[in-house]
Amino acid sequence: MSHADWFQRVAHDLRNPLAPLQTATYLLRSGDIDGEEQARMLEVIDRQSMRLAAMIDELADGLRAEYGRLLGPQTEADLATLAQLAAHSSQAAPVEQVRDEALHVFADDARLLQLLRILRELRLSPDEVLPAPLILERHGRTARLARHLACPDDLLAAPAQLLEVPLPARYCEDSLGLQLPIAAAIARAHGGELRADREDGMLVLVLELPLMA
Repeated sequence: MSHADWFQRVAHDLRNPLAPLQTATYLLRSGDIDGEEQARMLEVIDRQSMRLAAMIDELADGLRAEYGRLLGPQTEADLATLAQLAAHSSQAAPVEQVRDEALHVFADDARLLQLLRILRELRLSPDEVLPAPLILERHGRTARLARHLACPDDLLAAPAQLLEVPLPARYCEDSLGLQLPIAAAIARAHGGELRADREDGMLVLVLELPLMA
């Protein structure tokens, strides 16, 4: 995707929430709607405002990643605990730890939560009803997290590209498609790596982070 195409997409995606926001505002100002409809319009404003704010945050994170300015202060963090906390959605992938042991990393815990949330909540195919778990284990001096995802064939053809370029708009209605490139940048900023591969017709995301001594 060229820079011109990318900017055109960003402008289009950021404009999408504006139409329902403007419609809801007009109807509320008109005074011609009843209380039930007013409540519905307020819900539209709330939902679309949050959607717009999330896309702006995503764009800002993409720019910070580009300039290597993603991380804030870093402290010791328990990766297993953060992985359990990292979900807004009830449909997020569950976390399974291979062995019950401490996995401490030196991290910006807010950014690491963001990365883990992407790994747990990402969905690329409507066929994935029950997401496969996010598997967490120690691998030598690193912590390894892996998740298998159902994935459309066109994305599975070049899995490594998913960490470098935005997802096509058809797969991310409420975002700019930068989740995986941002996740990969957060991993690199922590001295780790996020990889994407395919296995048995599924996408496999593997995160490795250095453990504290």
